[in-house]
Amino acid sequence: MNLLVPHDGSEFSNKTLDQAMELAGKMGGATISSVIVVPDLCISFVGQDECNLLDSSMRKEAQGIKKMVEDRLSKKGVAGEVHIKSGSPETVILETADQVNADYIVMGASGKHGSEGRGVLGGVTCKVINMGKRSVIVIK
Repeated sequence: MNLLVPHDGSEFSNKTLDQAMELAGKMGGATISSVIVVPDLCISFVGQDECNLLDSSMRKEAQGIKKMVEDRLSKKGVAGEVHIKSGSPETVILETADQVNADYIVMGASGKHGSEGRGVLGGVTCKVINMGKRSVIVIK
């Protein structure tokens, strides 16, 4: 059994990872694949230098998140791997689910910029649920 857990560095993602690790333990040997998405935020009115600086900063942040996720998995003795990829979050999550042959995608109801506490699913979570073919476990 393989669970894909997207992570954006937020406390919501940490909570989701903890729940996924607990679920993996109950499944007896399930593995966790995690993906950190570096979104392409370069837009036409931003110069290339600014774009490169923004991308570099976000990749550095992603490396820190990757290390934190790897440490949490290791501490709990859960087998797993962490990927850093670029693109649109929902597209990258769904493509990664296919690449790692995830049985389930385990996501938070919202992420770093989401609607936590308002009883509404975040945009990326909604898109993954609606666009994907895999079952999604949503953590509140």
